[in-house]
Amino acid sequence: MVVKISVKKKKVRMNKEQRSTARAVRIDPDIVLEVHDLIKTYTVGSSTITALNKVNLYIKKGEFIAIVGPSGSGKTTLINCLGALDFPDSGKIIYNVDSKGMGLDVTQMTNKQHKKMRLRKIGLIFQFYNLFPILTAYENVELPMVIDKKDAKIREARVKSLLKKIGLEKRMAHLPTQMSGGEQQRLTIARALVNEPLIILADEPTGELDTETTTNILKIFLDLKNAGESILMVTHNKRIAGIADRIITLTDGVVTDEVTGGKSLEEINRF
Repeated sequence: MVVKISVKKKKVRMNKEQRSTARAVRIDPDIVLEVHDLIKTYTVGSSTITALNKVNLYIKKGEFIAIVGPSGSGKTTLINCLGALDFPDSGKIIYNVDSKGMGLDVTQMTNKQHKKMRLRKIGLIFQFYNLFPILTAYENVELPMVIDKKDAKIREARVKSLLKKIGLEKRMAHLPTQMSGGEQQRLTIARALVNEPLIILADEPTGELDTETTTNILKIFLDLKNAGESILMVTHNKRIAGIADRIITLTDGVVTDEVTGGKSLEEINRF
């Protein structure tokens, strides 16, 4: 007698042993980032929470995208996955790494490759700044270039240029604790830009700022967009999201809406 034993397969998340060097794929040269069917779940006790459920989106070169949604909608989880800070369960996150159509899927990368992506290709801006308190403004901005072993003269020229661009050239010797919240956030923007990334990912960049300072930060983003930078901003504030080219709504981990933005600072400040 033959006894057949049926074994139910359990879904296993992709871990670093299962990941290998990402293979190049073709991508539209005008696209910076493509996301396909992204799924991310968390286990809490005996419950499984789906933070992202088959999310699809794209960002063109020089485009400013805003992701909006209430707390718990999956916005931060999405930006963590796009920023190579967390791994999705499944799906693809493809970056146009050479700006000419050679795409690499970060979900197939090792942790070491993720670090290189964050250092050279992705500019991250956080709500709470994440600055080193013992480093000066200049040193905080310079740090990614130091880690990337860039030449000292190149570092100096780039850092001073960026600090001047954001209006902090006279504050470069100050520590973060000697600076206002708006100044610290401008500093994180300069740090995100210092290695000339493919895209800026900003997680609630104005969440802790007053109205006037928020307007100043948004003006910097618009200036960057007009200079050709690609930006994805996550925010719970639909009003300020109006300045983005496109506004994507995320609800319970699902993309539920997309509308055109493009409002001026004057228009969003009327409300």
